[in-house]
Amino acid sequence: YSQPSSSEEYDIDITSLLQAEADLYSDEADSRHNIAEPVQYFPQSESDDGIPKTCYCGGEAVVETSYTSKDPGRRYFTCGNADDGDCHVWKWWDVAVMEELRDYQRQLREVKDQANESDEKLVKVEQIVGELAKKKTGIANGYPLLVCVLLSVVFLLCMVVMFKWVAEKENVLTESMEELQRMKMRLSNL
Repeated sequence: YSQPSSSEEYDIDITSLLQAEADLYSDEADSRHNIAEPVQYFPQSESDDGIPKTCYCGGEAVVETSYTSKDPGRRYFTCGNADDGDCHVWKWWDVAVMEELRDYQRQLREVKDQANESDEKLVKVEQIVGELAKKKTGIANGYPLLVCVLLSVVFLLCMVVMFKWVAEKENVLTESMEELQRMKMRLSNL
């Protein structure tokens, strides 16, 4: 057995190999700098429940129609920038509307519960006033008037608070209905 000689078939230029390896590492290092970092969008609460108004990217949510064989003609919310490859809002229209309606039902139940609580409190106040009127302490003529005035003030305060709360919920409901009408107009224009 003999060692290979430095014949032509085994003749390797080590300098060119080292240069090729250095070029390879250089290209790899350069390519890391050219890779764009993905844009990080933070979820917005409007996009998660109910009808989305804005996308995660800040764009306006639009209504599109599905043309797939599984869901032909089914509408959905998406973003106008959805083709850029980033994360955007996407939600079926009927699911979003049902979530919105469930939220309104919950709010309506809360209003009814608060109205019932106010009625119960009013009945309790009327009972207390009735009991106090029966006791008639030293001030016989002025006491019923004071109780009536006090009861009226309490009743008016309860009504003012209740009407303000109902007006606030009505504004939310009106805005949502207007938004649904605008979306309906946009859908009819499609």
